[in-house]
Amino acid sequence: MTQPTTLPFSAVSVKLESPTAPGTFEAPCGLTERSVQFSKETNSAAIPDCANEDAAPFVERTVVSKSVAVAGKGVMARQSLARWRAAFEADGPVRGRVDVAGAAAESGGHWEGLFHLTSFEVGASRGERCTVSVALQSTGPVPFTAAG
Repeated sequence: MTQPTTLPFSAVSVKLESPTAPGTFEAPCGLTERSVQFSKETNSAAIPDCANEDAAPFVERTVVSKSVAVAGKGVMARQSLARWRAAFEADGPVRGRVDVAGAAAESGGHWEGLFHLTSFEVGASRGERCTVSVALQSTGPVPFTAAG
């Protein structure tokens, strides 16, 4: 049996472009959970079998659109509050990146594109640390670039 090579938590990070240094990406501190979801919207049609019209037809699907969603949860770090707030207050999208650590041969690299911060929630419970929950939705392509 061969064991899989797995990644630690720190191998996947969510970053936003620095507002003061374009082309530089920074990971807002405090996220203890993060994920990226790729989805396709499709249209479908049942295509009949012309040779046997009584047979159940197979469904064919056509891709209509693609989207990328990024989500994160964790503790609300003071040093990240202004960046999350600025991303939410912006009417335009912010450049975001999801990094996967490792060399190209290990599938390392990053997805990068424009995102709208569609959800920004700060919470608090008595006796606990303040929390943050964020959600970003892509606008336009989010290509993957293999590690160099």
